[in-house]
Amino acid sequence: MKLALFPLNTVLFPGSILPLQIFEQRYLSLITDCMKQETGFVSVLINEGREVGDTPSIYSTGCYVEIVDWDALAGNMLGINIEARHRVHLFASSVRDDGLLLAQAREIPALDPGLPLPGYAEPLAGTLKELLKHPFAARYRDRVDFSSATDICYRLGELLPIDNRQKQLLLESESIEQLLDQLAIHINTLQT
Repeated sequence: MKLALFPLNTVLFPGSILPLQIFEQRYLSLITDCMKQETGFVSVLINEGREVGDTPSIYSTGCYVEIVDWDALAGNMLGINIEARHRVHLFASSVRDDGLLLAQAREIPALDPGLPLPGYAEPLAGTLKELLKHPFAARYRDRVDFSSATDICYRLGELLPIDNRQKQLLLESESIEQLLDQLAIHINTLQT
């Protein structure tokens, strides 16, 4: 399926919520089209370049997102809240005349969403509970499914103070075990 891309300097994981202020015409058109057609778009991390202006280089894994709320803002801007639904692999990208990136997107299978957190990884849930006490994490306090290893891992990936390239590697994890191992390494590094 061909989808519009919204390159950002932020990594979103399935379940992530992000407020955005839209002011570039290409993205205002994208949001208008999405709302009319009741469809979403893909949020993807910028590899090189910037969010505004020229078309940036992007990673090949992102998240399909849907608009969950919107509001007209002053200065002809649009405020939207998006929620990431699932991971996608991007290929065969192209650029429209207005600079909007498009790509074929294939959904990546979920990482065992019903799998509970293994006993050896219980400290990860404790770390997440501590992070959720901070004001910057308020939007997730009542939304984390602590019975799901995947949800715990994705929220940790989103909230840990690590580089976006490291977060991208977490998003690209091919198994829940790989994701758990990478998170444990990051947490140990941050604690030393």
